[in-house]
Amino acid sequence: MNNKIQPETLLQLMLSMLGKSPDFEYVDGVQPFLMKFKGEQFYVYVKNLSSAYFHDRPDTTRAQLPQRDEFNNIKKSPIPFVFLGYDRLNDVLVCWNFFIVKKRLNEKKSVSFYSRKVYQEEVVGGELLRKKLRNDDIPVLFKRKDFVLFFENIHNIFEETNGETISKEASSNDGKILSITDEVLLAKLKPLLDISTPHTLEAIKVVQEFYGELPGMKFRDWANLVKSVTYKD
Repeated sequence: MNNKIQPETLLQLMLSMLGKSPDFEYVDGVQPFLMKFKGEQFYVYVKNLSSAYFHDRPDTTRAQLPQRDEFNNIKKSPIPFVFLGYDRLNDVLVCWNFFIVKKRLNEKKSVSFYSRKVYQEEVVGGELLRKKLRNDDIPVLFKRKDFVLFFENIHNIFEETNGETISKEASSNDGKILSITDEVLLAKLKPLLDISTPHTLEAIKVVQEFYGELPGMKFRDWANLVKSVTYKD
């Protein structure tokens, strides 16, 4: 997709954004590096995004998680492991469910995590964009300048329940989303819905773009989902 950036340079690109927050503290390492945000420790590992070389899906990109001895101790530790792919052309980061990623550390020689170039190009500043992929992954995409925003919301993105990892924004049954719980999406919908004359069609478009293509959702389902959103005074 573009020329690879060296691990040390990737670290500096991340620190230049994270360092703007008084809640951030760099601890140690390059890739991965150990950091603190609001006193909580995180391992962060950033790799270049590149083409996945799928002939039928030429815009599919990937970041590859290699096998490394140091990952054995990281996998056993209680510290979250945040894996991100970096798109230099669009200055965009892609993060996958960090619960799943940590479980896959050293699973095999190389584990690929996917994204799409079209989604990376779609990201705008000030948002955490969620997109569902064909493999059912729902990564979050955001501009590098919003790295602090990402960590401020990191515990609102994914959760682990009963040993299974789920994405908080996907409350679904038979392929239908039953309710919207994602705080970022609800905040984006508020100026469209929490008014005397709601902009329902515009809100439906925002929700559809947020979740991506879901075969189980018809227009009526999207409309009912949007109409179910309520805001407390």
